[in-house]
Amino acid sequence: MAKRPNPRAIKAARTYTVEEAAIALGVSIGTIRSWVKSGLPLMKSQRPFLILGGALRGFLEGRAKAAKAPLQADQLYCLSCKAGRTPMGLMVDCIPQTPKTARLLGLCEVCGGTCNRIISQTKIDQFSRIFEIAIKEGRQA
Repeated sequence: MAKRPNPRAIKAARTYTVEEAAIALGVSIGTIRSWVKSGLPLMKSQRPFLILGGALRGFLEGRAKAAKAPLQADQLYCLSCKAGRTPMGLMVDCIPQTPKTARLLGLCEVCGGTCNRIISQTKIDQFSRIFEIAIKEGRQA
């Protein structure tokens, strides 16, 4: 089962039964039914109830967009809190990931868990004005 269904797996010009939509997205039938209860429109004029592909795709894209919360400049994403948090003492480690990206790692002020943020290596100087950065060696892909 997919954690986040891919809206591109749905053809916008097609109609789907609840079962077909579940198979196309790799989710359970119950998941599709819960989406219907939370606002996914159905064509109820005949049975089996049909879901317009465009409506399903729009519903999934809307949910994904609503779930995203951009981080402020002084925040990293806390994996425990599942929210943007300021690292303890504004101290972070910078670990190169690829030739173009680096990962900022710190400790959450709220729970003490790991916080991280992927940034462009060209922006390390910009973030060094906000955070106290210690550059570590990392493996590049």
